[in-house]
Amino acid sequence: MEQVDATDTQSLHMPGRKEIWGDLMRLSWPCAVELILASMIGVITMALVASLGKEAVSAVGITSQPIMIPQVVLQAFSIGGMALVARSIGMGDYNQARIACEQSLFLSVIFSVLLSVVMYVFGGTFILWMGATPDYAGLAELYMKYCAVGTFFQSMSTIISSMLRGAGRTRMSMQFNVVSNIVNILVGVVLINGVGPIPSLGILGAAVAQLVAKIVGCVMALWILFRSHDLPIRPGIKGIFSPNGDIIKRICRVGTSSALEQLALRVGLIMFTVYVVRLGTAEYAAHNIASSIHSYVVNFGQAISVALVSLVGQSLGAKRPDLAERYFTESIWLCGLISVVLMVPLLAIPQYIAMIFTREPDVIANIVTALRILAFFVGAQILQIAICGGLRGGGDTTWPLISTMVGVLGMRMVMGYLFIIVLEWGLAGAWLCWLLDQVSRAIIIYFRFRGGKWKLVKV
Repeated sequence: MEQVDATDTQSLHMPGRKEIWGDLMRLSWPCAVELILASMIGVITMALVASLGKEAVSAVGITSQPIMIPQVVLQAFSIGGMALVARSIGMGDYNQARIACEQSLFLSVIFSVLLSVVMYVFGGTFILWMGATPDYAGLAELYMKYCAVGTFFQSMSTIISSMLRGAGRTRMSMQFNVVSNIVNILVGVVLINGVGPIPSLGILGAAVAQLVAKIVGCVMALWILFRSHDLPIRPGIKGIFSPNGDIIKRICRVGTSSALEQLALRVGLIMFTVYVVRLGTAEYAAHNIASSIHSYVVNFGQAISVALVSLVGQSLGAKRPDLAERYFTESIWLCGLISVVLMVPLLAIPQYIAMIFTREPDVIANIVTALRILAFFVGAQILQIAICGGLRGGGDTTWPLISTMVGVLGMRMVMGYLFIIVLEWGLAGAWLCWLLDQVSRAIIIYFRFRGGKWKLVKV
């Protein structure tokens, strides 16, 4: 990374804690609502799929990792563009922010089409390689094809969400993502179990529902982006299809580490999934259900992360590294408070949470084990997610990559083999690896923040 001198900090007003928390909440609550609703929809969808049996749950679960592979490439454009938009707006250079948005969309269109085709053609083969058993392999391949088609639509809405968040317009992002998730559950309820003259389509209904939802979300995202006249990043059609080499290089320079981070994450999670699949259908179904609950829990960290992307990026763009550091510090206190609240139900009532999804005793027992372990690393995960967001907003994407490689490739892959395959600790061993992963990443990221070198990164 190129570096700039950050010693000439302006002696300007430093907001108090109340104002800082107000800024964090103003930008994070729309994202929190969006993510919590998405997780609630995911929980309901998983419950609907679980009603079809553990084979259906395993089929949907095993597609979740390979379908994220396209996001490795798209993450580079998303993070790079978002960081550049935030920094440009902080500098008051709205023209550069608009061009960054246009070039991010240009890159997304090209690569999402290519990746959709690749996943559609080879997705089924990849699922079999991961260890899908004959009792659900056919269902998984069917679900994968619909997910592959939806990759293009999802990538467009994801890129637009990132641009809006970089500009501090989190409410706009919330709007189309909320509608998309509502569509997903409504169509899913109708098609999975059937309503009136509409027959039950089972897992095909779930596949169609998520595709329809992605299309609706994409259309709404494009409408909001192009019809919002007061939006500083509002792109022009001509600009999207007119490559700008300098801006593309800057986007890719910042985003490359994020892409490598996602690659390390996906490789690690795929191998980890291969380990868990070997435990059996009941254990793998429990793992997927517990993972859905986990995604709900960490949404608060994601919401704070989104707020920090904008606030840190814009503060550094305005040459206020002192203000950026203050946002970091206060977000850590906020993460700690949220973590304590979330630990209580995970420790006190895990069996009742599990019974929302299934009544199969062997599955419930495994879910309870996973949730109790989750309670002990939820704080570390929320903390590292939030701080990583701030680092990315400042353009420092290298250390999130390092932490991911240590946590996922080291703790989950290596220790996963030891705990699951060698020692045969079952699903408890898998989730203990997850604990080691998150704690190690939190430690690395926290000390990167304390070191202060993220203030010197040039976007």
